[in-house]
Amino acid sequence: MWVRAAIFIFLILIIQLSAYPPQAIARDEQPGVAFTGVYLMGNYQSKNKFPVFTRNQSKLRDAIRIEMKKADGQGILPFNLLFDTDTEEVKQRIDNTLSLAFVVVRDDVVAESFNAADTIINKTIINVGLTAIIYDTRKIDDKERNTVVFSFPLVGYSQRLDGNTKCSDEEIDKLFVESAVTTLRENLVKRLAGVKLSDISGDITGSERGTITVNIGSTNGIEEGQFVAILSSGKKVASAAIIRLNKNSAVVELPKEFTVTPGMKVRAVNMRASSDETMQVIDVKVTSKKALKLFPQETVGPQVAQWFSNFLTDRGGKIVLPSRVGGEWDQRATGTAFSLIDRAGMEHQFELPPPKYPVLLDITGVSSKVTDSNAVNEICLFKAWIKVTIPAKQYEKEFSTFSSKSLIKGIQSFEEKNEFFDLLYQLTAKIAKEAEI
Repeated sequence: MWVRAAIFIFLILIIQLSAYPPQAIARDEQPGVAFTGVYLMGNYQSKNKFPVFTRNQSKLRDAIRIEMKKADGQGILPFNLLFDTDTEEVKQRIDNTLSLAFVVVRDDVVAESFNAADTIINKTIINVGLTAIIYDTRKIDDKERNTVVFSFPLVGYSQRLDGNTKCSDEEIDKLFVESAVTTLRENLVKRLAGVKLSDISGDITGSERGTITVNIGSTNGIEEGQFVAILSSGKKVASAAIIRLNKNSAVVELPKEFTVTPGMKVRAVNMRASSDETMQVIDVKVTSKKALKLFPQETVGPQVAQWFSNFLTDRGGKIVLPSRVGGEWDQRATGTAFSLIDRAGMEHQFELPPPKYPVLLDITGVSSKVTDSNAVNEICLFKAWIKVTIPAKQYEKEFSTFSSKSLIKGIQSFEEKNEFFDLLYQLTAKIAKEAEI
């Protein structure tokens, strides 16, 4: 008898849940975040360093926008995305001043040719570096301030083999965009799991001449310049900005011609990283003389920093801030700021809080040697070493990895540099997985 009763109750619950989809309810309560598109790390001169991105700026921007619209439509994000050409206008209509953007930090193309008898095999590596940032925009003393509150790095690393014909620029461009979008699609939800949303509710305790006083303040986690939603019977009827903040109260400026009625409440939404254990690669050295001959430090440093940051986020489950290696950075006493340029070529400054754990990387060695040889074949061994130092954790350890390549004497050839490029990429993945940090 009790089994039948349990089944009956279960069926009733299923019917009720079907009538009120939990996803729809949750999405109604989610904050709105403005999607501001794709930026390039650096200043107005940086486009010269990003030829593949420059050729494909519009295609990449449109492809990522389509992908983000799909994600938003599927309800898989912890917020609702708002798409609008006038971002500032959007921010006046939502409950907060948060935006989501993607930053291009790498667009490397590595080409290698193998000679095999009468055939040439061409190998092309496409390395796309992206960093997603959620940032807060406020006007402080009539100056716009963009502060990154959450970020996650992404790396699209793809290889292609061709016959006698090398990969054309058109094919490279297609691989570049496809690799970026595929990487975004496969990692977006998992990486955004590190976002923490919190509702802060309060009552209106007074009003006068276009302002109201509310009973939430800095101790509740709100900040001056932040937007709050004004609620009537639990539904949002307006958005307004905090113009003066006290410890346990705040003054909010009302929209023009808006009238407060009894019973109205306010709600603020804060978005922060789910952990304060933030990390950031602040430097990459190349102390290996052989590695330095193959890879200039100003080139390989940003590459290794982006690879390691990506794998550390993915495999180590860490909150990793955008790498300080490469780009245009302004070191300050209370934090760091970096420059980004938008699609119109305008330069913007973004600020970051200092990381709890700065990370230092050092490429300490690369080597190669023939380990076996006969009349027909040679076996070449390649090895690379990287040292990781995290002073705040009193952590320092050197890691290494190796690979081998078989060649037919007098017929096959290769570029040693490209073997090490791929090996360093593999080593950053190994470190992020094995390092106990």
